[in-house]
Amino acid sequence: MKFIEILQYLPKFYPIFLTTGLIIGIVSYRYIDRLHKTIFFYLLAMLIVDIVSRLLKYFYFNNQIMLLVYSLIELFVFVLLYRNYLFSKKNKILIFTGYLGTIYIIGEIVYYFIINDTKPEQFQPYAKVVDNFIIILLALTFLYEKMNSFKESRWDNFRLNIVVLVFFTLNTLIFLPFNFLVNEASGIKFYFWACNLILVVIFYGFLISEIWRNGRIRK
Repeated sequence: MKFIEILQYLPKFYPIFLTTGLIIGIVSYRYIDRLHKTIFFYLLAMLIVDIVSRLLKYFYFNNQIMLLVYSLIELFVFVLLYRNYLFSKKNKILIFTGYLGTIYIIGEIVYYFIINDTKPEQFQPYAKVVDNFIIILLALTFLYEKMNSFKESRWDNFRLNIVVLVFFTLNTLIFLPFNFLVNEASGIKFYFWACNLILVVIFYGFLISEIWRNGRIRK
């Protein structure tokens, strides 16, 4: 089987992969800490978003709104995760920026799907870029905070933060030319979405392994 053919099967594999991860999370749930429980519910939300997105695509041939919903949920969860579990002290300015970002994404949802009946080819949201950018700021702030305090003894949190930083930085590079990809007709956008899907699968795979690992250690 050629590599391109394998990539074409990835979207079908995605919900199966997430469901397997959630089963692992359910088995480990009673043992994992609150940080990893938050990650578990994040993965659950992503699976629901994926299923709803497929249904909208099947029945209405347009599921673009789910990109904004995806961004909204993702940003809210990671702001919550950093505020409650990763930062040693609450960074009010950065957390406030996160909440402003969620308000902006809600504004895009209202604009594109309630106020303005936008055609698919004119759909040019910045929600995912805003989502990625704020999460990158959260990850960089975590590194700055720990490097200055010299009190972070849990390598697990550093590892999680580095993976978050790398994933959302690469994800931003993919979504910056979103409007070009939507309207591009040569087929190059397939490789962009394939790269993004591979990145997402690797990222979710890491989160699933962290849930399993945390549950095993605490058990």
